[in-house]
Amino acid sequence: PVTLRPGETVRRGFFSWVELTKPGPTSEADLVFVDRARSLPEAQPTEGGLDGGAPVSQSLFVSAPLVQSQDLGAEDITTWFPGARRHEEYTDETCLSFFTSNCRHVVLKEKELRVLRPHGHILRTGSSLTPDESALTSTVWMAGVFHSMVTQGHVNINRFLSTTHSYLSLFRSQGLRLFVELDGKWQLLDLPSAFEMAPDQCRWLYRHSTGVIEIISTAPTERHALLLSARILEGTPVRFLAVLHVAFGGDDGSNPAQLRLTREEHGVFVHTLPDCDVGWRFPNGGFRIVFAPDTAIEKIAGDELLFPDGQTRNQPFLCLLSQPGQTFSIELQGCLLPEQEDKGTNGKTFWSDITTRLALTPPAESAAMLRVRRLGEIMPWFVADALIHYLSPRGLEQYSGGGWGTRDVSQGPVEMLLALGHYDAVRDILLRVFQQQNPDGDWPQWFMFFERERSIRPPDSHGDIVFWPVLALSQYLLTSGDTRFLETTVPFFHPDGNQKAEQASVWQHVVRALDLIRRRVIPGAQLAAFGNGDWNDSLQPVQPEMRERLCSSWTVTLQYQTLRTLARAVRLAGREKDAVRLDEEAQKILDDFQQLLIVDDTIAGFGYFHDDGTVEYLLHPRDSKTGISYSLLPMMHALINDMLTPVQARRHCELIREHLLGHDGARLFDRPLKYHGGMQTYFQRAESTTFFGRENGLMYMHAHLRYAEALAHVGDAEGFFKALCQACPIGIQELVPTAALRQPNCYYSSSDPAFNDRYQAYAEYDRVKQGKVVFEGGWRVYSSGAGIFVRLFIQNFLGVRWERERLVIDPVMPATLDGLTISMTLAGTQLELVYRIDAKGFGPTKVLLNSRELSFTRGQNPYRTAGAEIPMSTVRDHLTPAVNRIEVWCG
Repeated sequence: PVTLRPGETVRRGFFSWVELTKPGPTSEADLVFVDRARSLPEAQPTEGGLDGGAPVSQSLFVSAPLVQSQDLGAEDITTWFPGARRHEEYTDETCLSFFTSNCRHVVLKEKELRVLRPHGHILRTGSSLTPDESALTSTVWMAGVFHSMVTQGHVNINRFLSTTHSYLSLFRSQGLRLFVELDGKWQLLDLPSAFEMAPDQCRWLYRHSTGVIEIISTAPTERHALLLSARILEGTPVRFLAVLHVAFGGDDGSNPAQLRLTREEHGVFVHTLPDCDVGWRFPNGGFRIVFAPDTAIEKIAGDELLFPDGQTRNQPFLCLLSQPGQTFSIELQGCLLPEQEDKGTNGKTFWSDITTRLALTPPAESAAMLRVRRLGEIMPWFVADALIHYLSPRGLEQYSGGGWGTRDVSQGPVEMLLALGHYDAVRDILLRVFQQQNPDGDWPQWFMFFERERSIRPPDSHGDIVFWPVLALSQYLLTSGDTRFLETTVPFFHPDGNQKAEQASVWQHVVRALDLIRRRVIPGAQLAAFGNGDWNDSLQPVQPEMRERLCSSWTVTLQYQTLRTLARAVRLAGREKDAVRLDEEAQKILDDFQQLLIVDDTIAGFGYFHDDGTVEYLLHPRDSKTGISYSLLPMMHALINDMLTPVQARRHCELIREHLLGHDGARLFDRPLKYHGGMQTYFQRAESTTFFGRENGLMYMHAHLRYAEALAHVGDAEGFFKALCQACPIGIQELVPTAALRQPNCYYSSSDPAFNDRYQAYAEYDRVKQGKVVFEGGWRVYSSGAGIFVRLFIQNFLGVRWERERLVIDPVMPATLDGLTISMTLAGTQLELVYRIDAKGFGPTKVLLNSRELSFTRGQNPYRTAGAEIPMSTVRDHLTPAVNRIEVWCG
């Protein structure tokens, strides 16, 4: 370790060593390669500078100091962020963050210094609920990155500005950065005094020794442009230097490049570069930067403005130098495509509309009411994250995205949009998904959803992928009643375009998928074969024969769910003969599941069906090879899909509570697979990756949310409410005391125990169960889990399923929330929901709409009293144009 004090310089080198083959696992014996490398002549330090002692002309990013932002006092906070503050976060009597106004979150400097993952946000322009190639996307960071990874259309390939590559500001030149001239010297705006986020805007406040500077970045919903404005709130006029790191070349701006600029009357046009992806795709395209009327530009230049000698290094920087003033404002416009009309809804009210205008009124304050307020607070943020995952698919950590996972888009986006009543958007998703179906009936693991990138897709997929589009279609048909969609003509995928593709109705696409599903089964049974893997991407098989002989019990629950749901959907469409066949097939699958995959009253994670007729059970108490005895996925999905008897259901709920619950939520297995230095025996990533997080860390939030769904289905109101709260990062330390500080207004894909390595994680995993290890939040935003949460909150917690032909009322909430009142707009209808909750917390006994009692039929649920089902025609008879009050008595 090196301790580097201010003003000190330490020179160090680094090396890598490549071996042609290395058959053994990583071990201490590998240190011999370190000794060999250090004995090489190149390993000896040289005298003088890196270039032999010649003086180096430093870039302004190296030589300019950072603006030293000051902490805001109580008076400052009140001044700049007026109004009530919610969910305030304190430590040592120091305010760290809070929520305020309408869907705004404020982070103060001290908190940014304490968290592992720096605060960031992804902005997207427009208001369309279907993919829009004109839309702009930008990632902003609290530490002075006002726009980065700016793209139009494809959110990875069509890149204008570079992305950040360091949590520690080791690289300060990426994206769009601002220098200000203070006391005659350039200083870089970096860590602010406060950072405010809203779904469509971010704001930075810098209180420094001589004034206050405000920066605002905005992604308008009514048009496609990214805005940046700077204002001097206190202090004298200054010059601003905006530096944009252009990244057209597919190298994220790392290689030398000569920018092609055209000066315009009110701005500058940056042309795409030839001989790169963006240039080939859009030879006449580019991005336009427009100066606001109140912004006087003194000079437009390249990277030469960053060096004291004024000489270019051919680095792809665009520098905009302003004259002294109180304001500086520019607009970034994407011009890769011809200008198109925004296909969205009312842009000015988009965010309030899409987030249902949710408001909660608890009857009295309590611990439970505080938690439900947190759920209401996080809802619009999760909606925003779900839309990013769906329409601009990338995350704060996983920034190289751009496509749809077939499995992912069929879950979170579909479920959320159906819950919110946006049927047209789901129909659009299904059309795009079915156009990607291969002629053999299968789908790729992932694909690009714009026609321009149609050829970018993998050649194969996991064994569960074929089910997801069929299930999503079935859910759409049942919710929307749009059975005519089955007759819509859609092409199968053809690499040369739809003109050469086979054309078929959606129903014929489904038939093709069903034929494949029927063929891909374990010999002698109706159980789906594992193929190239299942939902858990870390469990891709090592041995080729496992693809045909291994059966994932979780995939079988999906197989059963798909056929049974499709049967209900096609019955609605008048295809009774097809429905009967599907029901019969589903029953055979259930019989095989009960007979072959439930062993000693416990569902096995995998069954390995050998040629000699024997079955080897993995991820089960009989498993003597992997060391894992219990697997969450098949247990909870068997519960959700009514595949267990009530006695079996109770036993598996007990097994989950005893073996698979941690302080931070449900975990995939009772312990991790052992790490053997990267050697693979059964499963690829689970045994080879060195990172103990995401699926390998075992608490994957997507799976935890499905566990929450299972709890709602069996009627565990307290457990369901707690599980939802565990997925909400606001105030997470109350439920998970060892949870590390984290950004509280975004979705986390996992909860990762803070072990040094996988060896320690395996040896000390009991500390996870005991809650004696720090839990860090995992990768952010990019997951279908946010959309699943939204659906669970609306349909399972609030218990409102607003369908085309019926209204289902089926809340599951603890009795401590008795008297809760919710205001929201769902499917264009203003609702006020009032809950009268008795001990059980489920099973409506009476429903009133605008003071009139509604008669209802009872749904089906083998584990608890089911919800109330009311014909939508009855509901419409009692609706008013104003607020409609629904009162629900449960338990």
